[in-house]
Amino acid sequence: MIELARGIAHGIVENGVACRFITVDVDIYNNPTVDKFYVKCGFKYNSSYKRRDTSVSMRLDLYHD
Repeated sequence: MIELARGIAHGIVENGVACRFITVDVDIYNNPTVDKFYVKCGFKYNSSYKRRDTSVSMRLDLYHD
């Protein structure tokens, strides 16, 4: 699904729409370690956007390796 979202984002950029980040709200309430999966996929924490103790916001920069 991440690769699908990445492909859609690149497709809309080709049509002149600006898109730099993919963001997700990771549910750490039901699976406390799921954020590690997103880190492996290149996501970074949005540290100022923690939502209670149930989820954490993360982003993937499409133009940074």
